[in-house]
Amino acid sequence: MNDIRTQPDLGVLLRDHRRRAGLTQRHLADLTTVSVRAIRNLEQGKVLSPRLDTVRLLADGLRLGAGQRETLLDAARRRPGAGGRHPEDGSGAPTPWLVRGPLIGRDTETAALTDLLRQPDGRLVTVVGIGGVGKSHLAAEAVRRAAADGTRVLWRDRGEDIPAGELAHHRPGERAVLVLDDADLSAGTGRLVALMRANPRLRILLTGCGPCGVPGEQILRLAPLPVPGPGAETDPARLAEVPSVRLLSAHIRAGNPLFRLDDTDAPVVAELCRRLDGLPRALEFAGRWTLVRSLPELLAEVERSPFGLTAPPMTSDTSRDLVVRLRRTLGRLSPAGVSFLAAVARDHRSWSVAEAATAVGTSGADAAVIVFTLLTYGLVRPEGLGGDEPRFSVLNHVRHLYAEARRETRRCGAAVMHRTGPEDRGRKVAVGEG
Repeated sequence: MNDIRTQPDLGVLLRDHRRRAGLTQRHLADLTTVSVRAIRNLEQGKVLSPRLDTVRLLADGLRLGAGQRETLLDAARRRPGAGGRHPEDGSGAPTPWLVRGPLIGRDTETAALTDLLRQPDGRLVTVVGIGGVGKSHLAAEAVRRAAADGTRVLWRDRGEDIPAGELAHHRPGERAVLVLDDADLSAGTGRLVALMRANPRLRILLTGCGPCGVPGEQILRLAPLPVPGPGAETDPARLAEVPSVRLLSAHIRAGNPLFRLDDTDAPVVAELCRRLDGLPRALEFAGRWTLVRSLPELLAEVERSPFGLTAPPMTSDTSRDLVVRLRRTLGRLSPAGVSFLAAVARDHRSWSVAEAATAVGTSGADAAVIVFTLLTYGLVRPEGLGGDEPRFSVLNHVRHLYAEARRETRRCGAAVMHRTGPEDRGRKVAVGEG
């Protein structure tokens, strides 16, 4: 019988695997949802009861083979108190909220969402933002933390029915969170309200492009990741700390572990992050495509269109098309909001509410309402204060979509002029340029 003292220690194994992979603790954290502090504590043997899902995430980030992975998990199971059963330790398939990649640059938002779910009056929380901004990922991390505190988690993707029967079987006093990811409430919120009334201890977390409008709803607006400022590429070390750059670099390293940001790559990486608006989904696509395409080649593609980088082969959930989701969000705007956005989308420069109101020809109060809505939907982003009033800019994805619409309008107008006689052309020009 082997003496347990002769068997590999979890901390030693983890540190050795990480070093052999050529990764720092920060790099490993970027490849997983595990914090640098947690990795450090595991390696130093300070965690007496390691969670097996955490060790699995680290094994995934280290790309361990089956034998190495099992040895690492065995070392975790031998720790005192590590034999407790967690929801993810069952024999069934992993739950969706555990199957996520790196969550980078969202420490503040994760803490805010976790806090909202813990508040006594936080029964309905909605994470809103543009498609591809990472709402599902943020929700997954928040409920993972809730599960660690003993909360029961139920996850339903868009189109799946609300599990009223399932909720009826929870233990008395048990806390539960129901996640409705990419919630479809087109039929109204009646069932949602009824569900909350029937389950007083239930908390509901929604993700979607906009609020659902139920009284008491708490809204967390998720903006795109910060992008490099002008000239940031002159210092690769500082550039590497920008959240969008960190995320893109992590996805590049997933295919090429030797990638390190240097003076040659810095300008291209910085511009990619800017043109992709810091949207995590778009950055993931760009990072994965570096397996077969160079960074300059990818930038040239993105300069033509930020939608040019399609989902790479074998990408899960490829139906989440950025154009489709963006059009769905634009469809929620009022006619005044559409006209306002079309006007400010013509210029890449930032603007204040007062400047936009003057340019569009509306009152400052009406412009403020529209900008508030556009921010909530994630169609514009706040820029640095820089003066006495906040400034905003339209996302590159949105500007490109409107530019395409204007070009299509001009093409249609030209086609109409070509088909009509001289007597009709004055009227058709006005229509084509409208």
